[in-house]
Amino acid sequence: MSSFPTMALKTELLSLGNSYSFDKILEAGSFILFYSATYNLLPDKSVEIDNTSINVLSSEDDVLLHISFRRAENQIVFNSRLRNYGWGKEERVSFQGVLSKTDATVAVRLETNSYTIYIDDSIIHTYSKRILKDAQRISYQTARESLFTNPIGVVFQTKEQAADDEYKKKPATSYQDAYFPLTPEGMAKESEAEPFDYVIVGSGIGGGILATDLLDKNHLMSRVSASFSAQATKVARSTWSLGAPPVSTDDKKDRTKRILVIERGNLLFPTHSLNMPRPTNRGTYGQMNDLFYNHFKQDWEMDDKTRKIWKGGPVYCLGGRSTVWGLFSPRTYFPKEVYQDLKKTYLRKAEEWMNISYPRTLSLHRALKDSLNLRPPNSPLPTTQWEWGRVASEFGDPRNFDFAEGAFSTVDRLLEAAMDDHCGLGKFKIIINSLASRLEPMPAPGKVQSATHVVVKDTKGVEHKIRTKNTVLCAGAIESPSILLRSMGGEKPKDTFGKGFSHNFGHVTDHYIFYVTLPFYYKDMKMRDLLGGVKLQTDITFHNIDNSTALANISLDASSFLPRRDIPDSELPQFIIAYILPSQLAPDNEIKLDEQGRTRIKVRYAEDHKLEQKKTLLKDFAVDAMNKIASSLDIQFVKHKFDMDDYVILPEVTVDQIELGELGPGGVAHELGSIPMPNAFNKNGILDANLKMQYGWDNVYVCDLSVFPYSPAANPTLSLAALSLRLSDHLVPPSITRYQPIVVHNLCSDTVYVSMTRSNEASLFWDPPSSKDNRAEIKSGQSLTWKREQKESIFVYSSQNGKDFDVQIVQPGIAALITESPSRMSGTSLKAIQ
Repeated sequence: MSSFPTMALKTELLSLGNSYSFDKILEAGSFILFYSATYNLLPDKSVEIDNTSINVLSSEDDVLLHISFRRAENQIVFNSRLRNYGWGKEERVSFQGVLSKTDATVAVRLETNSYTIYIDDSIIHTYSKRILKDAQRISYQTARESLFTNPIGVVFQTKEQAADDEYKKKPATSYQDAYFPLTPEGMAKESEAEPFDYVIVGSGIGGGILATDLLDKNHLMSRVSASFSAQATKVARSTWSLGAPPVSTDDKKDRTKRILVIERGNLLFPTHSLNMPRPTNRGTYGQMNDLFYNHFKQDWEMDDKTRKIWKGGPVYCLGGRSTVWGLFSPRTYFPKEVYQDLKKTYLRKAEEWMNISYPRTLSLHRALKDSLNLRPPNSPLPTTQWEWGRVASEFGDPRNFDFAEGAFSTVDRLLEAAMDDHCGLGKFKIIINSLASRLEPMPAPGKVQSATHVVVKDTKGVEHKIRTKNTVLCAGAIESPSILLRSMGGEKPKDTFGKGFSHNFGHVTDHYIFYVTLPFYYKDMKMRDLLGGVKLQTDITFHNIDNSTALANISLDASSFLPRRDIPDSELPQFIIAYILPSQLAPDNEIKLDEQGRTRIKVRYAEDHKLEQKKTLLKDFAVDAMNKIASSLDIQFVKHKFDMDDYVILPEVTVDQIELGELGPGGVAHELGSIPMPNAFNKNGILDANLKMQYGWDNVYVCDLSVFPYSPAANPTLSLAALSLRLSDHLVPPSITRYQPIVVHNLCSDTVYVSMTRSNEASLFWDPPSSKDNRAEIKSGQSLTWKREQKESIFVYSSQNGKDFDVQIVQPGIAALITESPSRMSGTSLKAIQ
């Protein structure tokens, strides 16, 4: 636990139910500070008095100062008592609004005749001493579920230290300082006592979504109550407490997983870059994310030929390149079982995760799409089915695709997790500024073993070995292979993993992206306000060339996923059509380590013998689309005169008036395929279909763009998100999370007796104490908790042996209310909260 990161004093840990003795008597003016990394304001309804207390004791166990936090009563109670005697008269203050930060500090200043109590630097009460004895011990108690974490940190300050600025707790100067105090050294020490279930290296789309989905499952498995909402079958983080037992029953088995996320970079962006301030001069219709990407990306070593065409690079930060990606999210597919899983479940789930949105549709939009889809008989151009572009963002009405808001990045969820538990008291932890160097033990030729440690370098270059049961590499299509190379200890891939691995390893590939752009103006400017921005997409198949399918994307007066440098500046609206072509992996591309251990890449495009024919068709396709748009929307295309500030009017666009631009590899961070899963013929896979390594180790997975067996004709981000969710369900099956509390609340004036069915004898269950006929007594105003995996029925009786009853279907995770006793029923007496 990181306690007071800005204080130069030792922190002691005090667990619930325990006490701590001072090594000397504290004089007047001294402080005792109690620190909790987070807190849970939800009252514990399973006990008669919801009470979390910290206590100052004498050597004879007299309670000199009792500070009791009563969430249900919304009060803080102060009291004292001699050992073996009763409590004195209570002194109370309101608990409302006292805790104002994401963490909590309670300080007690010892005076000669009183105690002064602070919470978060504000004095809330002065308590006159009733027992004039020296403070010798402190204790931490709760009835069941604590307001604070377990343990809490304790610091002692002398009078002189309290007056010295060096020893004062100072406010954090950044999100990073406030919420990311954990270190590789601390995690290595902790993991030796209890290894992590999953160490996830990297926090971009693959690692970030995987980590937070596993965290959501932890939340579900550690639910302490049922929710008053039908949405409780999803994650209900408000009912989760770091310091609470797994559930509010006597069912103590903990099914949650210990998870560590390792990020090489820092906290560069607290959200997607498009959700933050941007330069006021947009300049072009290229997306602003490219400005941030190029400003913050780093580089790898590469040969000169690669340097001439390579446009990409890594962004080392929490959230990785998901903080600067272009949001364009078409679906892509994979072969066989992976294809079926993605199509049936995980692409839809990924779209929900990433807030995939569509704009409003007007009749004018429908007319435009109909016009673009029209083809005369025997047309040489591909048939189309234009639809709205899929974007992982929201857009402010009335201008579709104009200014992205709520753009998706994994950093949002990861930062929330850090805020919830920045000291790592729970089972989900994040360390940043930590380079995952290699896995140990080193793989042995012809042998499969378990990787037991991830070796991590801190900011000083010191190595720390973190023990793990499973490792998931999500560091990207170049960094993840680099970790594997460093794990070989200087040996060659063929000598370490074998010929099959070496044959398929490191062939990082990007697809061709071509584009055409022209400015235009509306002949009727009112049309621009009515239409708004337009972003459309369609698949196009090269039927008379090689039958491959590319993706075409039109941006009309809207932001494009293309980098800003590829779109000319213009004060006029822009038409942009971009094409993404599919590609097999390029077998001559390489990822290696140089003599200094630095990553070095060699990247070329995969060979395409029909490329020139395709480029000719793409130009014809663009001309056809532009002329149809001009006719449908009554717009006028123009062309820059670059030697003066005016334009050439184009009554009709022709092929010789446009240029087909080409984007270099890495330009929009689509490089992939360096540690592939099997292809459509179930061959050439380093990983199996569940993304698990088939060589060297039996507990190492990969989940980033390196797993793709080919380069699809689309932005691969949505498919990677779907693969990440699929891997999450492979590691922690959803069925485990269905075992949740069903809390039955008795809101009627009479005592009732309740029993619950158990429809599946093989499923997990837990029942509260009950009589021989399984009827559990619930007094008026109280509640009891059952646990089930599936829907069940409850029977409500008016007495222990009565025959009158009411019956109702209940569901795990959702509360049920008894509003009338069966003996007084006049209609529905029991309601499941729907």
